[in-house]
Amino acid sequence: MKKDSIWHNKTLIALCIEALVLAVGMGFLSPILPGFVQALGVEQTQIGTMVGLVVTVYGIARVIMDLPAGKLAQRWGRRPLLIIGPALVAISALSCGLATDYWQLVVFRLLQGVGSALFSVAAIIAIGEISPPANRGQFMSLFWGAFLVGLSFGPTLGGFAGEYLGYRAPFFCFAGLASLATLWGYLRIPETKNMRSTGTAKTSSNSPAKIASAKTSPPLYLNLNFILICTVTLFTLFTVSGTQITLIPILGYERLGLTESQVGLTLTVIAIMQLALVFLVGRLSDKLGRKALIVPGSIVTILGLLMFTHSASYRFFLLSALVLGIGIGFGGVIPTAYAADVAPPENYEHTMALYRTMSDLGFVIGPILLGRLKDTSGLDFPFFLSAGLLFGAMILFATLAKETVARQNTDKK
Repeated sequence: MKKDSIWHNKTLIALCIEALVLAVGMGFLSPILPGFVQALGVEQTQIGTMVGLVVTVYGIARVIMDLPAGKLAQRWGRRPLLIIGPALVAISALSCGLATDYWQLVVFRLLQGVGSALFSVAAIIAIGEISPPANRGQFMSLFWGAFLVGLSFGPTLGGFAGEYLGYRAPFFCFAGLASLATLWGYLRIPETKNMRSTGTAKTSSNSPAKIASAKTSPPLYLNLNFILICTVTLFTLFTVSGTQITLIPILGYERLGLTESQVGLTLTVIAIMQLALVFLVGRLSDKLGRKALIVPGSIVTILGLLMFTHSASYRFFLLSALVLGIGIGFGGVIPTAYAADVAPPENYEHTMALYRTMSDLGFVIGPILLGRLKDTSGLDFPFFLSAGLLFGAMILFATLAKETVARQNTDKK
């Protein structure tokens, strides 16, 4: 039993530490992007679109690289990507900090997306391999929790650094942290390619997840459960990148006149609420099922989005962030565990890379679309659109998707 414990798995802990360090650096950027973009010469009337583009190109690079990353992980192994990915992030973050023109920033963010794709695809493949199906939600939640610890501190630190040291300082800090993550990956993370016998290949015979491990697994484009979870994740990422990363800082600056440190604190509240719930959510999903948490999590996320449109004070702005954080905390990590549940063992790397590709489309579409709508239709409409799309995806998933966790797990007690 100890072998399956999340706290006794050295590979999982090493991956979590690497993700934490990268996430701290990533969180540095959200509060300062609007100011940095404007400092590079972008007009105030185009801030929404141009900040959205900076976030979108990062997503474009991830979408382009996700499937190749899956193939590279299959050919080279997971470990090389877990080293090369952070190294590329370090190079791109340093280059962003040295950018003197807006379009230089865009190009370097593309490189950052490539590095992020290599790391994230290899990481979720590795965690799926080392996690037993009965504990997969907890394994995924610990990894996501480590990422959220970084995002919890990152925005506040980045906001203070941007306010007192200048907009370039957070990029330089990010470069240093990514370099540390690269070194850590090289020294501490082993290859997991041959560990699958303790993870994905062992699917309980009485579990509905056997849909995915049956000998005659349907093609992914015919796997309704896979399509539905990809749709939910796509619009969750659409929400996170389009509103949390792009619009919420702009709303704070333009409507409430907040400082960079106040906006950073607000983004930290979102991450802290996710962090507070993530371990409980992982355990509950292994006992109660994935759907039982994904659906209510989406509903609370929608409520948080709508609350931001009524933020007339900093106090209500923080309350909206708290609610949004709770929603994403319930609905953010579990879809990855669900995708791993339905992934055919014989096509596991490709399935998880395709899942990552579909979810990253949200990073491509959300920031540029919602940023453009902010410039043309005002601040509120993009929040309503994002909430509506997520609501539609949640209804389809709640109605049509199958549960992947056997309820016997909870009935035994």
